[in-house]
Amino acid sequence: MELAVLDKIAAADSPMHRWDGRVKTVLYLLAIIVATVLTRWYLVAGLWLMALASYRALNLPWRHLLLRLSLPFGIAWLVFLSLIFTNGSRVLLTVSLGPLVLTAYREGLALGFLILLRIMAAVTLASVLSLCTPMIEILETLRLCKVPNLMIDLAAMMYRYVFILAETGQSMRRAQVSRMGEGGSWRQQARDVGKVAGYVLTKSLDRSIRIYKAMLSRGYEENSKGADFFTAPIPAGDWQAGLLGGSLLVLLVGLNLAL
Repeated sequence: MELAVLDKIAAADSPMHRWDGRVKTVLYLLAIIVATVLTRWYLVAGLWLMALASYRALNLPWRHLLLRLSLPFGIAWLVFLSLIFTNGSRVLLTVSLGPLVLTAYREGLALGFLILLRIMAAVTLASVLSLCTPMIEILETLRLCKVPNLMIDLAAMMYRYVFILAETGQSMRRAQVSRMGEGGSWRQQARDVGKVAGYVLTKSLDRSIRIYKAMLSRGYEENSKGADFFTAPIPAGDWQAGLLGGSLLVLLVGLNLAL
């Protein structure tokens, strides 16, 4: 997804988009932390359903979310399968693949399913936050939370220029294909892809050095303080919605400890 498209989505109009960015950022980051510490699968599933419901409130097509969940789901599925056959002591079933015998365990099934739900819930929450909140609001909220300025500045530059590097790599790849770069053996194609990747990394290094020098020439310092981004107070309605969401997270943690 291009940067302009992502910024346009984050600036769309819906109740979630109009919610104060400071409240959204803190609440969703806390929700991600809660999703990773819950040990009851049904509580994690409930948090995931709440994340899906909040995405529905964005009035966006489901393809945006499905595209973002496709890669994490593949990773989560691999983790799920690996834990089934490597973790536990109570045998669930045995699968024979010729000379290879795989044993699935009950404990591995439970742990793998829990981690799969954790991954999907956390990624969904992060996707909803990024799709309804401009990145500048997220980063400035983290600055208000006393995250070191160096980390904020690095994250801002990475977010801004990773899209440019991706576009550069795509244009170089298209140029390679237009010059019959797709022909040849598999080894030749792999070598061409490696050359493109190496050239993009070299250009990114040169560009980062030029940008850093330009920042220094304009008086940049790690501990320099700019103008405050947020100048208006948080509306009372947004405060109340944030407190309600925080109460739900506390309730989930309390249920997890009690059950």
